Amino acid sequence: MKKTLMTLLMIMMTAVIKAQIWEGGYWYNGTLCYTAKNMAGGKVLMNAMAEGEEHEFVLVPVAGKKDVYTVANGENDYVNVYSDIATVRHQKKDGWDVLCFYNDKNLLLSVMSNEANDAQEVSIAKFKNQLMYEYEIVGDSDEELKIGFNWSQVSVNLELASYEVQTFNGMVLGYISISPIVGSTNRLEGTWEVVQTLDGIRLYGLSFNEDTNWWNRDGNVLEFRKANRMMRRFGYTSTVLLNDRRFRYMSKPTLRIMRNEILASHGYRFQSKDLQDYFSKQAWYKPAQSNDDIKLSFIEQLNVELIKAEEAMPDKHRFPYVKE
Repeated sequence: MKKTLMTLLMIMMTAVIKAQIWEGGYWYNGTLCYTAKNMAGGKVLMNAMAEGEEHEFVLVPVAGKKDVYTVANGENDYVNVYSDIATVRHQKKDGWDVLCFYNDKNLLLSVMSNEANDAQEVSIAKFKNQLMYEYEIVGDSDEELKIGFNWSQVSVNLELASYEVQTFNGMVLGYISISPIVGSTNRLEGTWEVVQTLDGIRLYGLSFNEDTNWWNRDGNVLEFRKANRMMRRFGYTSTVLLNDRRFRYMSKPTLRIMRNEILASHGYRFQSKDLQDYFSKQAWYKPAQSNDDIKLSFIEQLNVELIKAEEAMPDKHRFPYVKE
């Protein structure tokens, strides 16, 4: 009788585990979209196709812990980029369904979000959300140049031009191509690499090399700062999950401001003098009476963790970035 009860309990536990990770949709990690397939024993096979190679790994449930997994290789000899991950936690909160990948130091290295669209659509949407501000040129005496991005157009000194986000094998490169403005001279016509800075963005002019079949910087660099001082510099961090990790191109001092801006948006009172000085100069910053009642949203918590993990990364292991 006791053995029968134990068997029934194991079957019920397996069914619950299987129900936690939805097999439909796409599991987007910022670059690729994985599909999930439930296996025996509550395991989940995750598979993705990239150009020229297939990615695969298995989520193995940890006994006695709900929604906690370890990572194992699949049966095939496919790429497993999560082989060094210590723990995976499945979380569903505030309408989000995510898999969080932690190393042995409990730093959040990657997040997969359950999405309705494929990787390229999600990547482009995230990139555009991080562009959508108004900017003014810095240190250019030749002309006053103002630009503003919306979802499909960029205004150049109030004249509209369309722009396209460049991708390669479904991945966003951080390059934009801006079309001509009919009947006017558009200084920004062409293809540019966009790098975020603490005050705004830096645009690097690109030219296409026919020999290498790739873009190269052509030496033209334009620096822009955010025009509306009433708006947060990194306001999108409260609504957009940063699993695309475009912040890898930023310097660590900028990452520190970016992370703490999330707290500042809720009125957090800082102890560090440099943070006090910086945020006291921001028109939008309104210090709270106390930090005790401050509560971040689920996405804000994840973004703080992702940025913090990048800050902890040794420079020699970081993605190449532009120093400010």
